[in-house]
Amino acid sequence: MSLDSWILFNAHPERDRRLLNALLKRFGAPEGILGATVHQLSHVPGVSEKFAQNLLLQEKQFPLPLEKETIEKDGIRLIPITHPEYPLNLKNMASPPPLLYTKGTLIPEDRYSVGVVGSRQNTSYGRRICEEIVGDLAKKGITIVSGMARGIDSLAHHFAIKNAGRTLAVLGNGLSLCYPPENKELLEQIISHGAAISEYPMTTYPVKKNFPERNEIIAGLSLGVLVVEANQKSGSLITARAALEENRSVYAVPGNIFKNAYRGTNDLIRQGAQMVRSADDIMEDLSLSMYGMLQEE
Repeated sequence: MSLDSWILFNAHPERDRRLLNALLKRFGAPEGILGATVHQLSHVPGVSEKFAQNLLLQEKQFPLPLEKETIEKDGIRLIPITHPEYPLNLKNMASPPPLLYTKGTLIPEDRYSVGVVGSRQNTSYGRRICEEIVGDLAKKGITIVSGMARGIDSLAHHFAIKNAGRTLAVLGNGLSLCYPPENKELLEQIISHGAAISEYPMTTYPVKKNFPERNEIIAGLSLGVLVVEANQKSGSLITARAALEENRSVYAVPGNIFKNAYRGTNDLIRQGAQMVRSADDIMEDLSLSMYGMLQEE
């Protein structure tokens, strides 16, 4: 298996996971895709000639030597979707990322994971929720997945590590960058207690369109997603919707009905999300799912 072909295939400028997976299904591997003609590729449903042309141009236009040099220098590991260590939860998504850039370690027990997201401007209430619920989940062996954003995401990683738990950070940029920049020390701690994960080439800048895609991966890696604090326009609600679409549980912590900071979470509960008061509420909901996984293993 050539990782070079995976890098080039994954570097498509449009990065439509649905189409990339359709091509993999038809041709079996990136080598076959990159060796095909535009005419052959565009016969796959949904794949336009332009999409096929841009894909084949990657061999000439993408700076592969520099990408490989950066991967080696930064100690990055590439995990294609066909690799046995590719996370099973993520593989079960409708449109999983074909290639993961990872730094740190992924272990089979990360399958027992909960995504935690929330406001970037958290309150003391949100911090306390993270300290208690995330801390308890970490102590119980649940891997905490989040996006390393300011606010609740960073607190979720922090309290997982503080309680000797594992945590995975899904980034909306390439792994040669740290965003937000003030989280550089936190990122190193995450790598020591789990892994940083990205689907993007190494120097990809954290542009706006990447974050909904990042949120989908947080949901895909998790058995359920906990929304701690969120207003009605919060990006956390994208993660909650992605979790529902992937048939994952959605949990929400109730807040003051008179404050905008909690309208998103309160709305989730009104729409059917499970209200949680403690880690035990989440563990009770996940117990049957985890029992089934243990039986399979």
